Amino acid sequence: MVIGVDLDGVVYQTEKMWRDYSEKYNKLIGGALVDDSEPRVGARYNWSKEQYDNFVQNLSIEILEKAPVYPKAKEVISKLRENNNIIFITRRGFGNFGAQEEIDSTLHRLKEDGVEYDKIVFRQDSKVKACKENDVDIMIDDYYKVIDELMDNGIKCLCFRDKRNKMGKHNVLEVYSWDEVLEFFENYK
Repeated sequence: MVIGVDLDGVVYQTEKMWRDYSEKYNKLIGGALVDDSEPRVGARYNWSKEQYDNFVQNLSIEILEKAPVYPKAKEVISKLRENNNIIFITRRGFGNFGAQEEIDSTLHRLKEDGVEYDKIVFRQDSKVKACKENDVDIMIDDYYKVIDELMDNGIKCLCFRDKRNKMGKHNVLEVYSWDEVLEFFENYK
């Protein structure tokens, strides 16, 4: 089986760090919260393009370099690789700020953290194409819009859930930890 896995908010706790950093930045600039359940910073606040770009440009690499690996992610991914192929599919490297630096930082972190994988696909604004080209059977992602798009195109998904994130239009299995991911695949037929 081919298992697709998102990095941010699934392997690395980057989404939590984005939230923590953005809350501090929002207070600093006197911004307003628009939708606390929105996982993406740009939609959560009423920031101007300049404020958003400043935030992302100054903090994105720091967050990528400091975000911890989710508990047991490394161990479960290693176990799943015994009988499956693991393909990381990520938007990293797509942005306007330090795109190549994001890729280099990601490859360094994965090696440094001992997170195993069979392939990594960067710069994916839409993950449908990457999933289809790599014959992904199930994709693990945390972003409801990505999950909706994947499921609209016939790709099975697990939602790695943050209790504050919105849910999409599809009824999808939610997992809250890597222990639950392992349990799902041990029982998957």
